[in-house]
Amino acid sequence: MTAIFGGLFGLATVASVFALLIQVFPVKNQRPQLASAVAPSASAEEPNSTEAERPKRNVLKRVRQELPQPWRVEDLKATHQVVKGDMLRRSLSGALDEEHVPKDQVYRILKAFDGVFKFDHPKKKDRFVVALERGSKKVIGFEYIVGPTEIYQAKSTDAGLLEAKRLDMQVKDEEFSSAFYVGKNFTKSYELVGLEPGLTKVLNEAFNGQTSTEAFQEGGIVKAILVERTSFGRFVGYDRVKALEYRPPDPSKPALRAYWFEGDGVKTYVDDKGRHPSNAGWRSPVPGAPVTSNFNPKRLHPVLHTVMPHNGTDFGAPSGTPVYASFRGKITWIGPQGPSGNLVLIEHPNGVQTGYAHLSRFADGIKIGDPIGTRQLVGYVGSTGRSTGPHLHFSAKRDGKFFDALELKLDSLQPMPSSERDAFAEQKARYDAALEAIAMPEPPEPDAPPSEESHAGGSGSGGSGAGNAGKAPEAEGADGAKGEGPSKSDEASDANASAGTKAKPDGAKPEKGDGPGLLGEDLSGEIE
Repeated sequence: MTAIFGGLFGLATVASVFALLIQVFPVKNQRPQLASAVAPSASAEEPNSTEAERPKRNVLKRVRQELPQPWRVEDLKATHQVVKGDMLRRSLSGALDEEHVPKDQVYRILKAFDGVFKFDHPKKKDRFVVALERGSKKVIGFEYIVGPTEIYQAKSTDAGLLEAKRLDMQVKDEEFSSAFYVGKNFTKSYELVGLEPGLTKVLNEAFNGQTSTEAFQEGGIVKAILVERTSFGRFVGYDRVKALEYRPPDPSKPALRAYWFEGDGVKTYVDDKGRHPSNAGWRSPVPGAPVTSNFNPKRLHPVLHTVMPHNGTDFGAPSGTPVYASFRGKITWIGPQGPSGNLVLIEHPNGVQTGYAHLSRFADGIKIGDPIGTRQLVGYVGSTGRSTGPHLHFSAKRDGKFFDALELKLDSLQPMPSSERDAFAEQKARYDAALEAIAMPEPPEPDAPPSEESHAGGSGSGGSGAGNAGKAPEAEGADGAKGEGPSKSDEASDANASAGTKAKPDGAKPEKGDGPGLLGEDLSGEIE
């Protein structure tokens, strides 16, 4: 019996010691819980070691001195009825009549602006603001807004008359230089160095078809000499690019440069040899994109294994890359079209029709019957319809018959007139020196390690059908890297994710998804 009690006592002693050890040295999976329970403030205050080691990069901002704003008609909204709207190319009298402004008051406005501004050709995005007395409906103030720097205003005097004038918006243009690395998100790349939305649009205008920001590769460097416009010290937009350089990340590839040049016979963006696309010429629908498949009326279909004409030219580009009208004309079709997927057709002068097939989505707001300008956005590269991967199938017809679209001599270059070459050479030398003097930008931050949630599931993107006609694609990133707007674009746009292809050993076959259009081939045959 003594032995039994001794054994039990011994087991109890061992258990007690073991319990004590657990309290002092908790097992591995319990230690974090215990630490947080004992000292919750310490874990909340001390940052993760990885985050602590990674310095936070400051977002730069250009310093501007803001000035007091002038009186505006909307300042009367507390005491008067204020009505505003878009002109939408309507007559002023018609637009104000729809807002129930009395006809005699419309006449007062027109009379006040006699000799100050003519309302003969209102633009779609022109706006108006009118302030009326609540009871009598008498107009006390009126504004016509062409843009942020062009505003016309009429204000009631003490004698009850309307006096009109163009507002002095204290517009100032300033030239400055900047540089940035191209990251995964193009818009965020330039915002880090203090550049503003809308930059994407002016950069593309400056390259004038040489390339476009959609073709910029991650790790590339952009240097620019810009002119920014301000009103009362507030940023309005970029007036133009004076000189621009894009340097690819691969040092074996040449840098591209563009310059603004104004002479007696030339006023346009030119390349480093002084050349520019002919004003009467056709433009590439996807600037900078390579041709991945040519027009071939005797092509052997890669899937059906029968002779089926390839009645167009394929341009390889990532899904979401903007697609532009090759020349001015009128939209005759927009929507899904069988094997061609999402399709836009444009009728041009001299019996020429162009087609833009396999689009992922269409540009916002365009519709059948709309006039469209050269290099106006029509949609975005995709792989809808019968297609092996993202690309644009660009077709051309003349008098109803297909022909090779490259016969249009897309982006044909016009040389600098001999009388302007010396002036251009002098200007180019000056801006080349200025571009070289721009300090190299700060390298981008390393990407943060992906969280478990980012591996939990990806977001797929497929081609849109008819339900998405007229809807612009969502931007990559939080700010709308597609565009600028302008757009929208700035920027967009801003489809401003970097383009590129994966390196392959010599002789290796590309895999599906290996960069822009490696397997992107049109399988639709004719576009009806």
